[in-house]
Amino acid sequence: MSVVTSELRDRLQTATRILLAIHGGEPPGWARAARRAVGLWENPSVRVLGLVAVPSPPFTSLIPAAARRYRAARAAWEDAERARVQRVIDAVTPALPGGVDVVWVRVSYTDPGRTITEHALMWAADVLLLAAPPATGPWLGAVHDRVIRRARCPVLFTPVEG
Repeated sequence: MSVVTSELRDRLQTATRILLAIHGGEPPGWARAARRAVGLWENPSVRVLGLVAVPSPPFTSLIPAAARRYRAARAAWEDAERARVQRVIDAVTPALPGGVDVVWVRVSYTDPGRTITEHALMWAADVLLLAAPPATGPWLGAVHDRVIRRARCPVLFTPVEG
């Protein structure tokens, strides 16, 4: 557990670039808590990073019809994931200050945390804001665990309200 120093507290209070990473696994009530957290800063620049993670199981068939069905199934799965993330974005963005920049990224199903931290570094985020739901599977680990290990900026997890 890390201690919040006065230097970190000052940096959090003066942050102007907030990256909201949304991966679709946010628990109910998270959008309200996220909007409240963003409201702690005056006139922040907010970017929403919409993550679309679709696994890519091996495909071994040589039959063209099977290849078409496989591609169609993957496309349908990606559309469903994008719609799931879009619902969270629609819930969180209306009350955010100013014009919110939304960026969509396809990510590795096994490590979306890497993409989140790389984007935060590339965009020079002052604060990274995301939910901390439990891991989606016993072998993957939770997204927020991976983000904490790699982030170069403060990471804020909002509490989930009932």
